[in-house]
Amino acid sequence: MKRMNRFLILVCVSVFFVSICQAQTTDNLTKKISNAFNTQNIGMLSDLFSNDAELTLPDGNNFRKDNLDEQLNRFIRQKKVSGFEALHEGEKGNRMFIIGNLHSPSATYRINLFLKNESGNFLIYQIKIE
Repeated sequence: MKRMNRFLILVCVSVFFVSICQAQTTDNLTKKISNAFNTQNIGMLSDLFSNDAELTLPDGNNFRKDNLDEQLNRFIRQKKVSGFEALHEGEKGNRMFIIGNLHSPSATYRINLFLKNESGNFLIYQIKIE
């Protein structure tokens, strides 16, 4: 009986620590993404793009990783984006999402970022701005 209790306690403690580590990962990524948009420094995100990353802009244009940085920077400059606000975030299995708003003087744009776990790191595979 004592062995069973110890085992259950060990399992509970392990689950607790794993959930804390996952929450810290989500928080750190959200902060890094927020900082990149708030400072208009999209280059800060370049190490977070997966090899198959895609960007979809409000006009319907799609871009692949090879010119994603350039097009996202162009959008940020043209629209004079002044800030990012994270509204929702979540994680399930090896996938994660962050939904937020990009604020500019003329409009507020909804942004959806989808990430997947590749070799232990969450990488952005899709950015959709509406």
